[in-house]
Amino acid sequence: VRVTRSRGYLKLDQTVYIQKVLDKFSAFLGPVGKIKSCPLPSNASDLLAQIDSELTTEQRMYLDNFPYRSLIGAGLYVSMNTRVDISYAVGVLSRFSSKPTLASCKLLVHLWQYLRGTMDKGIVFSGSIFDLHIFTDSDWAGDVLTRRSTTGYVVFAAGGPIAWQSKLQTTVSTSSMQAEYQAMYAGMQELVWVRGVMAELGLPFCEPTPFFLDSQSAENLALNPVFHKRSKHIEIKYHWIREHVDPEGSLQTAKLIHVRTGDQSADLYTKA
Repeated sequence: VRVTRSRGYLKLDQTVYIQKVLDKFSAFLGPVGKIKSCPLPSNASDLLAQIDSELTTEQRMYLDNFPYRSLIGAGLYVSMNTRVDISYAVGVLSRFSSKPTLASCKLLVHLWQYLRGTMDKGIVFSGSIFDLHIFTDSDWAGDVLTRRSTTGYVVFAAGGPIAWQSKLQTTVSTSSMQAEYQAMYAGMQELVWVRGVMAELGLPFCEPTPFFLDSQSAENLALNPVFHKRSKHIEIKYHWIREHVDPEGSLQTAKLIHVRTGDQSADLYTKA
């Protein structure tokens, strides 16, 4: 990771590392001038749902020789350190590491062609205040094969992300509200940990942290302790959220704020 420090900002990027990976696997990543404008195409889920059948000899040789695990591992390393924008793409494609398909290989090439055109991008921290806040979001039944939803969250501080995740949920959500609520649970766990680390450093927070979400039903469920038919099936541990968002409670970890979908930063971690 390269750190660039100036009087006004601090930037983290992995330009050199990305270039080394591109050079090493250039034979599989197409012409040098070929770049993509996004990590995955919008129809990525449909393409990944296709099953390889009756492959030609040439296609079989391509699959056998394609360095899938090496490229996905390098992408994972980049996404964990400085490239939050590819977290969803890496998460989706890593599900095919044990048995790559022709579609997953082509989409992995697409991802690295995107990185080729944006290798100088990174995380920039600037500003004069810490300004800790978090966004959480989820899709609903986005995985075509299992119909599980994807959790996405991102924690910002000083103008840049300091923690983020794009991960397939462990259970199938029977409503969009449940999917959003489980994403809130994951985001709240991260926020509690970040606030705890800051307190250990001698920088405790006196006010609740702004917690942005775009689901009105999930927000209502977190703030209203009344059960109804749509929430009876949700596991009790997810109601742990209420202890941290209750305005009159003792913890007051976060303050829930509704945000329109167009301003939902965590949307990046749940969809192609």
